[in-house]
Amino acid sequence: MSVGIKRAAFEAALAYAKTETRGGSVPILERQSVADLLIDVKMRCEASRYLTWKALHGLENGPGGFAARLEMALEAKVFASDNAVKCVVDAMKVVGMSAHAKDQPFPRLLNDAACLPLFDGGNVGIRRRQIERIFLAEEYEPWAASYGV
Repeated sequence: MSVGIKRAAFEAALAYAKTETRGGSVPILERQSVADLLIDVKMRCEASRYLTWKALHGLENGPGGFAARLEMALEAKVFASDNAVKCVVDAMKVVGMSAHAKDQPFPRLLNDAACLPLFDGGNVGIRRRQIERIFLAEEYEPWAASYGV
């Protein structure tokens, strides 16, 4: 869900930045500050997508035991959902006040993104505590889910 929200925010902001000049002579995408915001959104979206893919692949195929596989899945959920709001807000910064218009997708995307860290086990109260318990285990191997140690 997080990746889909981030993709939609990125695509809407990119389309806007490619066509809007804001009174200038070139599209705002040619301005470094706008491009940097979009680059950051795109990288966080891709990182979330790859981490989610890695977590699913790990759950199904390993490496590591159940705790290592669970750790990667929990990290994917926390990382992807925690940065969803930032991605939508950064996309809205590209568009400016127009992002709040009823014909823009951003208010709905922001509303959807804001609930991601809270549902299906809140990130702070539940998911991070699960990761903490994994870290505390005597037999914990920090890179087992990544490298199969």
